[in-house]
Amino acid sequence: MLIERYGFCGGNAVAGLSGTICGLYYASDRAANRPEQAAFGFAERFRAEMEAAGGITAPQVYGRTWTVTHDPLSWREVADDFLADAGAHVLFHSIVVAVVMDWDAIQGVVLDTKAGRGVVTAGVVIDASGDADVVYRAGLDFIVGEAGSVQNPTMIFRPGGVDVERYQQFWGPDTICSPEVSQMLVDANTRGYDLPRTKIWLFPTPRPGKILCNATRLLGRDERNLYPGDPVDLSEAEILDRAQAREYARFLKDHTPGCAASFVNDTGVQAGIRQSRSAVGLERLANDDVLARHKRADGIVRSPWPIELHAGDRPKLE
Repeated sequence: MLIERYGFCGGNAVAGLSGTICGLYYASDRAANRPEQAAFGFAERFRAEMEAAGGITAPQVYGRTWTVTHDPLSWREVADDFLADAGAHVLFHSIVVAVVMDWDAIQGVVLDTKAGRGVVTAGVVIDASGDADVVYRAGLDFIVGEAGSVQNPTMIFRPGGVDVERYQQFWGPDTICSPEVSQMLVDANTRGYDLPRTKIWLFPTPRPGKILCNATRLLGRDERNLYPGDPVDLSEAEILDRAQAREYARFLKDHTPGCAASFVNDTGVQAGIRQSRSAVGLERLANDDVLARHKRADGIVRSPWPIELHAGDRPKLE
C-alpha cells in the first residue's frame, strides 16, 4: 500500500514543482561539453516513459553537468501507470498521524482520511515522507540540518507567455544565470525590487511558452531560517514565498528579453523543501564520502549531482 497526502505522486518533484531530474549525467569540466549519462536503472525507465509521453526535455546545461526538465502533469500520469503495473494499492488524500509500535518495532501506521481514522499494519514500513514523519512519530532518532539550521525553502514557479527562443538568446545555453544577470538582480534591488537571491536558474520546459524559475530564497519575516517541521513556520513560508515568486516574475517581465508578455502560470502546490528532519540510520552518507568519491561494494545508486548549499544570496555548488 502506498499512502500519499496529495491526490498524486511526485513529492517535491510535482507538489514542490522541482521540475528537473538531477543526477542522470556525469559532472566535470569534460562532461560540460556534452551530456554523458551515468545513472540508469529505474531512473532511466521513468525518464524514458516521460519522454514517450512528451513530458520531458532533452538534456540542458547546468554548470558542469546536465539536467532535464519535466512537465508535472506528465509525471503524475506516468507515476500512476507505474503503480498500476506494479499492482500497488494506492491511498491518496491520506496522512500518517501516529505509528503503531510493539516496544521499539514499528507494526503499522494510523491514518487520517476522508472517511476518518484507520490503521494499516505491515511487516515493513518505509518512511518516504521526505521529512521523516513516520520516524518522528515513532519516537526514533532524527537530526535537523546542521546543528538545527536547515537550508532555505524555495517556491519554484512557471512563467507562461514567454518567447522562449528570444529568452534563450539572451540567457545563453547555461540554465544557471550569468554574472551579468546576477549584477542586474543586484542593481534591481537598489531600484525598488526585493530579490534576496542574486543567483537564479531558468529552465526551458516541454510546454511551449513556459519556463521554470528557481529563484526565491525564503527567510521568516524576522530574517530567521524557517523550519519546515513546524506548521507555523511552514505556513509563513507558503505565504511569503508566493509573494517573493511574484517579485521575481516582475523582474523577469521588466528586464528579461522574451518575458515582456509573461505571467505566473503556477507556483508549487507547496513550498519546495530542501531540508527538515533526517532519520538517523544504521549508516550515514557524509559530504566527505561524496567529495572523496568513496565507493561501496554493495552500492545500488549512482548520482553525479553536486552537493548544493542553499544559504545566503548565492547558493554554492561543490
